[in-house]
Amino acid sequence: MKCVVPDSAIGVIGISTVESGHSFVPFEPSWFNATEARFFKQAQRRQAQREWLFSRFGMPGTGVDCEQMRQAAYREALNAVAKVCRNAFDQVGRKLETQIRKQRSAFVYFDSWGETATFEGTNSWRDVISLDMLPKPILRDYGIRNFSCKVRGERNGFIHAIRLASDLLNSDEMDTVVVAGLFRSLPIMVLSSAAERVALHGGARSKLATPCPSVERAGCVVLRKLPVGGMSLAITSYAQLPESPQRARGDLARVWSARCNERTAYVMAGLHPSAAMRELERDAYAASALDKRYLSVCDVYGDSGCMNPMLALTHLTHAPDWRGGSHALISADDGRGGVWALECWNDPHGAQELER
Repeated sequence: MKCVVPDSAIGVIGISTVESGHSFVPFEPSWFNATEARFFKQAQRRQAQREWLFSRFGMPGTGVDCEQMRQAAYREALNAVAKVCRNAFDQVGRKLETQIRKQRSAFVYFDSWGETATFEGTNSWRDVISLDMLPKPILRDYGIRNFSCKVRGERNGFIHAIRLASDLLNSDEMDTVVVAGLFRSLPIMVLSSAAERVALHGGARSKLATPCPSVERAGCVVLRKLPVGGMSLAITSYAQLPESPQRARGDLARVWSARCNERTAYVMAGLHPSAAMRELERDAYAASALDKRYLSVCDVYGDSGCMNPMLALTHLTHAPDWRGGSHALISADDGRGGVWALECWNDPHGAQELER
């Protein structure tokens, strides 16, 4: 199968992610928060996991206990969003950044939980707007005036943001789209999500040796439609897997085999922290008999919810086998028993020249 880049593919001209960098703090249920404790017990049974570890923006430097972790300040998280946007635009270059300020540009912001100011203990209406709607300083700093919105998609936040960006660029409504997001690892939200009964995400056959930590991260990617020499990407398919693990394994193996080609360097999955789902994906990879590098994102980086697909993209930027003309498949679990196929190409125009 040849490496065919769809016409709907869009170019990545800058990408950056940062994480909290704080040490992991184990979650301990408190006697005065019965709802949180109940979700913790349900999540333990559902995910076959004994403990949850959290690394959050805004925690003190040393000696952090569980209560301090719960009350982690949001200011560092908002600063992280500004930092990744600056890092991404530094990759763009000053000349193109100046052009972008004069052209039609859009800003798409995404997160996992939607309105979280109630949990954050905000002390100003400006911070409420930045957390629940849009970080307005970013629009001002980069001259974005034509379009802006927020996408709330739980685990699908980044995928939905890329779909929207692709529509804006392919319809020639915008010249540049800046996609930025933040994952706040609020314990009550993370645990309630883990406790939810979803097909294929529970009932692991064996307990994990180590828990999958929840890590707060922020990320930004700058996208253009014009041909570029770097990475291009496109969401090419969506498949709803059957509830039977055996049938789901076979269907997933067939989807991966259909999307891969002779230039595929990586198959990247494991974007959901569920032990059962990661086990199913490893079995599907073995069944597909693909001779490609396989990466389980949560096993390597921990879980960052809606940021996990962007983590996979960031991993590609410094991966040893990600050379000119290479292709990668990112299988993004939607948290509801379905998977998105996000395909990436490194210098796709150069690859097409090689094939000629």
